[in-house]
This record gives sequence, C-alpha cells and structure tokens, in this order.
Amino acid sequence: MTSSREALAEQLLRTRVGRYVLLVSLVVEIFVIPPLVSMGDLPRWIQAGAFSVTMVVGLYALTPRGVMRGIVMCVAASALVARWVAVGLGASAVILVQAATAGVATASFAAVLLRDAFSKGRFPDRLLAVLLAYILLGATWAQMYAFLDVVYPGALHLPGAALTISEFLYFSFVTLTSVGYGDIVPVHPIARSLAALEALAGQIFLVAIVSRFVGVGLAGSRDSAEV
Repeated sequence: MTSSREALAEQLLRTRVGRYVLLVSLVVEIFVIPPLVSMGDLPRWIQAGAFSVTMVVGLYALTPRGVMRGIVMCVAASALVARWVAVGLGASAVILVQAATAGVATASFAAVLLRDAFSKGRFPDRLLAVLLAYILLGATWAQMYAFLDVVYPGALHLPGAALTISEFLYFSFVTLTSVGYGDIVPVHPIARSLAALEALAGQIFLVAIVSRFVGVGLAGSRDSAEV
C-alpha cells in the first residue's frame, strides 16, 4: 500500500514538473523565438529546434494513455519530421504538411490537457493544465492561418509586410483573447470564419473553465461544511 502511494506521488511530481517545463518551453517557442527569427536575429533552425523541444517535453509531461498515447506520439513524430524537412527544403507543399501536422499535434496536446483538467480523477495543478491548453489552442489556430496563407496567399493582410509565423501567432492570440487590434485583417472568407471560430472558442473556453472551477470550489466548501 505504501509503495503504491509512493509510486503515485512520484508520478504526480513528475507530471507537475514536466508541465512546468512545458509551459516554459511554450513561452520561449511562441513568444520569444518567432519575433527574433522574423527580424533576422536568429536562424530558422533555432525555431525548429524549439518546436522539437516542445514536442519532446509535451510527450514526457502529458503521458496520454491507451490508444490516445499512440495517436499523440505518431502525430508529434510526424510534426517533427515535417518541421525539419520544411527548414531544409522550404517548398510550399512541405510547408503545408508542416503546418497541418504541427496544428494537429498542438491540438492533440490541448485535448489531453483538457481531459485531465475536466476529469474527476486526481491530477496535479488543474489550473496549469488549463493554461497550457489555452496556449496550445492559440498555437493550433496560428498553424491553421499559416496553412491557409499558403493555400490562399494574402488570406490575412498586414499593410506593407509579408506575414510569417510570428505574425500568425500574434494574430491568433489577439483573436483568441478578443483584443482585436485590427492591424492584421482576415480578408479571405475562410480566414474570417477561422477568426470568428477562434474568438468564439476563446470565450467558450473561459466560460467553461470558470464554471468548472467554481463548481469544484463549491463542492469543496460543502465537503468542509459537512466535516
């Protein structure tokens, strides 16, 4: 009995530490490196390396079970290969595959985190899981915009500048949080639909999270009162 409790405690500690490392990795990959690459201060392979670190850390920290584990591992491996091939070749077809696989990989990670956050089992730091899922949703939509921009060049418009992944990430998180500065404009009908869906998803996400944690807090208060 004691050994099983110690094993569970060790697993929870590993999960908690891994997810904090994943948070740091995501912040660096999404908010630090892309602007530096866009300005020419860093080579593109640095960005691919940061993405690779995020994928590996995510697989370590999330540890999905059963069929989901195999799916997530295959998707993450495909995204890694496509990212490095895109760095080497830079062809439009490869960039399409890279954006698609990266979007599916980040969406898969977000799904695993949301499953943990909303399940009834014991998981460490539910709020951290929610924060990670929120960031991954923004990254997923950014890859959708990157994919769309290759299929329909100019689907998103920034006057006087060509869009890179840095701009797609910026537009995605501005839309997800409903800030809406208006400097980047979705001009293609599909881009407008994606932006509207992302804004709606951001609001639904916040409402669902607030209701979830309020419900958990009320349940804890009732249990304390009964004791």
